[in-house]
Amino acid sequence: MDSRSANASSTLAADTSRTPDRGLGPVHLLLLALVPACFAFNPVAGRALADTFGPATLTLVRWSLSGLAIGMFALMRSGERWKAPLSHLLYLAVLAALGMGFCSLAAYVASQTTEATNIGLIYGCASAFVAAWEIIARRQAASASLIVGISVCLLGAMLIITKGRPDTIASLRFNPGDLWATAGMLVFVGYTIAMRRAPARLTPMSQFAVMSVGASIAVLPFAANEIVSMGFPLIDARAAPWIAVVVLATGIGAYLGYNVSLTLNGAVLTAAALTLTPAFAAVEAMALIGERLRWYHAVAILLVVVGLLLISRGQRAR
Repeated sequence: MDSRSANASSTLAADTSRTPDRGLGPVHLLLLALVPACFAFNPVAGRALADTFGPATLTLVRWSLSGLAIGMFALMRSGERWKAPLSHLLYLAVLAALGMGFCSLAAYVASQTTEATNIGLIYGCASAFVAAWEIIARRQAASASLIVGISVCLLGAMLIITKGRPDTIASLRFNPGDLWATAGMLVFVGYTIAMRRAPARLTPMSQFAVMSVGASIAVLPFAANEIVSMGFPLIDARAAPWIAVVVLATGIGAYLGYNVSLTLNGAVLTAAALTLTPAFAAVEAMALIGERLRWYHAVAILLVVVGLLLISRGQRAR
């Protein structure tokens, strides 16, 4: 996968506005399934570790250890590109601070007051906003499938935010965790759009390592404040496996896979695949931390999956 990703990155640098139009091969399909499955672990792990780690501290652990692991592996490989203009490195650092640092922090803050299934459903609706932006920017035809798919996804997100009670909008009784998740999702939309247009001057692994450093630096002051006020987190036998999940799945698997998928599959299809995140998150949350699926979760999952299918259909008919 790495050699194909590097070659695809060179192609993207030559034409960042083009969405790949070739058929989806095994690697493409694997990425479209693996990435949402890994992202789904993020709110589940945040919920499981909410009593052990502060949100910023867990974010720091996620990106520092993920970046260290991928950076060391990339340094042992030949053909990795590490050199880039300072302006490009600063651009990546800003994207990392927002799309990796803030989005992770928002999800972990949200996990303290709302369910992992809710967070997964809200983040899964990023595809609708990405598709809407592509239409506004005239890089995507406003087909009926896309319009309906976007609307259905947003309806699913609203169902979760209001917990199946539309009167919540009028009375403004919102769960703070759901609002944090919504803020993180909107920033992630901007990250997706900006990453699509970032020239591929670094190979995927070296870029991931560089951006992990940027995200770690961005959250370091907040993590230090948490440690000063709360003390160092106690890592016991229960917390250790979840830390591995945070590093390997939500860090390396989710974001490295996501950036590679942006190159191979394009922004709209990659973001649309994230609509599968709620289904994965619901199953993982029920199986691993004992969350219960409520009626509005089931309806919202159905809505966002239908929205995914419609958005994907609109993308194919582009």
